[in-house]
Amino acid sequence: MAKPSIGGTETRLISATGIAALCLVAGFLVLAIIPKDDPRVSAVRQLVFDLTSPMLELAGRPARAVEDVGNYFTTLGDIRNRNRELQRQNIELRKRINELTRAEFLMQQYRGLLNLPSEPDLQMVNARVIADLSSPFVHTLVTKGGRDRGIAPGQAAMGPNGLIGRVISSGNNSSRILLLTDFNSHIPVVALSSDVQAILSGTNRPQPELQFLPRQAELKDGDLLVTSGRGGQIPVGLPVALVRRNEDGKLTVQLLDDLQGLNFVRLVLSQATKAPPSELQLAPDVSQ
Repeated sequence: MAKPSIGGTETRLISATGIAALCLVAGFLVLAIIPKDDPRVSAVRQLVFDLTSPMLELAGRPARAVEDVGNYFTTLGDIRNRNRELQRQNIELRKRINELTRAEFLMQQYRGLLNLPSEPDLQMVNARVIADLSSPFVHTLVTKGGRDRGIAPGQAAMGPNGLIGRVISSGNNSSRILLLTDFNSHIPVVALSSDVQAILSGTNRPQPELQFLPRQAELKDGDLLVTSGRGGQIPVGLPVALVRRNEDGKLTVQLLDDLQGLNFVRLVLSQATKAPPSELQLAPDVSQ
């Protein structure tokens, strides 16, 4: 009695397989006979897509869930790495704050012993650059804000990283800045590492040059130049440029800021001195 049952099952399986094979062959024949650009083929294809799209979406949910979980752990790992980096930076900054606090305390003690007057805190105001009037012969910027914001000729102009020039004229609501690269710009500077004094002079080229260097001056590549405060025009200690040596061993300087892409500047209000006459004659009142 068991054998007919088994034979019947095999017969049904063969019949189902044969039907599937016939349908597959028929499908290939239809695709071979009917042109691919036939509208009926496109309609059938679109109908198949419409019918199977819910199933495809359902089948793709596990993969998307796995992908979301992977992205979550990746993001979590990035956050942890970033958190560790911020903690490291925080420790380093605390260390620097402690060093600066100690240095400030020692400086106050030394000033008291030498009876030196204390330097006033620098007060700055931000100003937006509204015009770049640079040419092959003159390198200047015009900024929004003038006497209405306390800006006066002779004040230092700072970029994001260091000194970029000085104010040479100010109107009611605008000011003009002579850049360090201008031929008429001359800024007293000093090297922090060796205390070498020099004048940073503009050349109407992308980088200024050092003039009046002592003959035995020892400057190394990478030395930081800051304002010396000589002449009382610019506050002391403002970062300006780095010393560089080319392949021939000649000294050059690299400004800390790119003067071509400035959108905002900071003007130091603590020094409201007048610019030298040689610079004032280049600077008409830009507010008119």
